[in-house]
Amino acid sequence: MAAPYSPGGYQGPCFFLSYAHVPSIDGVKGSDPNQWVERLFRALCDYILHHTDLPPDAVGYMDRELRTGENWPRALSEQLSTCRVFVPLYSPRYFESEACGKEWASFTGRAADHVAAGGVMPNAIVPALWTPVRLESMPQVAKDIQFNHTELGPHYADKGFYGIMKLKKYHHHYQNAVHELGRRIIEVAESTPMPRGDIPNFTEARNVFADSKPERPITVTVVAPDVATLPPGREPYHYGRTPVEWDPYRTDDGSRPLASRVAETARSRGFLPEVGTLDEHAEMLAGDEAQAPGVMLVDPWATIDHGCKQALQPVDRPGRPWVAVMVPWNRQDAQTVKYQDGLRTHLRKALANKLAEPESRPHIPTFDDFQEMLPDVLRRAEQRYLSRAPAYPPEGDRIDRPKLNRPEE
Repeated sequence: MAAPYSPGGYQGPCFFLSYAHVPSIDGVKGSDPNQWVERLFRALCDYILHHTDLPPDAVGYMDRELRTGENWPRALSEQLSTCRVFVPLYSPRYFESEACGKEWASFTGRAADHVAAGGVMPNAIVPALWTPVRLESMPQVAKDIQFNHTELGPHYADKGFYGIMKLKKYHHHYQNAVHELGRRIIEVAESTPMPRGDIPNFTEARNVFADSKPERPITVTVVAPDVATLPPGREPYHYGRTPVEWDPYRTDDGSRPLASRVAETARSRGFLPEVGTLDEHAEMLAGDEAQAPGVMLVDPWATIDHGCKQALQPVDRPGRPWVAVMVPWNRQDAQTVKYQDGLRTHLRKALANKLAEPESRPHIPTFDDFQEMLPDVLRRAEQRYLSRAPAYPPEGDRIDRPKLNRPEE
């Protein structure tokens, strides 16, 4: 057992629990799959609280709230700047999470100056298994960490925390794994001083999981102008420096690009999204074969431009349902409401076929409506893609199907 230690003026949590948010089951009220992660977090905090003299608010940090609003990057960045130990909660979904990859990069980036001065990279990452993950599917940064999970127990190593905490017969194995992980966190916090850092915004960090091959890619294409290319007379309130910064449901409480929200929801459902503009995705969208399911976010104001209409022609060809169109019509945007008849005319000229498809959502008046529709749109786009994706049979001679003969008399 590690000896108690004093915080010594070190402001920040003893450990930062990094995990991938699991989406609630659609249509199931009160469903909160992340409650199990919170139970593990509280159990670790309880162990550390009883084995150190840390105050309760300096034991651990877990991003329990949904990542909405403009302040969540700031809150996470502050904790990543000062935490002593980084605890990534491994699962297949974890390594597909861009946010988790940036949390990892932000924490290790704190030691960059120390290493540049000739120091050794502090070994302050203590991984934990939420669910089993194949070694070959891990990104390289995770493969490079030496951690023997069997030290926390054979059942934990085989099933992960999620597997042993939900079954009563493994209860003592779960308790043992929590105690061993808590002991390891304290040991690392004491023996491996992690340099403090200043992380203004962790979302600007590089995703260290970028080398992890996505198994469920999806494209998010933004068809919108930026502040420099707005139609004459259009107010710039909902726009940014690039098309992907478009926020059609912006309020005075803050702004967050719609594409960012779509990407976050897609990641929470096991997708790895690629966000880009119409110009960036033009070649892929124009292809005759489906390369990935997609969601296209369309600003009706963009379709006023003749060049935009021309760029959308290849997308609007019939029989391409793996790309679903979503069109926000913010009823709080007085300018859009005022000119909606003309905007609808331009929109129909640009995307008449796509707007008629059952997978598309051509009129979304509020952000709440958008959030409610998005999971179904993602699901439908993937289904249409899988039904049309090219098949690649294994190499070798063709094997005919076996035939059943009638029984001999």
